[in-house]
Amino acid sequence: MSIFGRKPRPSRRRTNQPAWMTVDGGFAARQCTVLDISEGGARLRLEDPQFVRPQFQLKFDRACKVAWRKGDVIEIKFV
Repeated sequence: MSIFGRKPRPSRRRTNQPAWMTVDGGFAARQCTVLDISEGGARLRLEDPQFVRPQFQLKFDRACKVAWRKGDVIEIKFV
């Protein structure tokens, strides 16, 4: 049951797994770390957060969209 009309979040699994993200059709790539992942999205740590565009590809070939940013950590949603 949701509290105050909020939907429950999908459960997340901690991974701490290295990954690659690409933008501009794979032209540019940067390494990142997947901190945790769920069915609908993931949380990543980046060395260069300015590199991230609003949409990008993660190493397992899924389109992603930035949900929020805080320092060197971003939350993404799978598109």
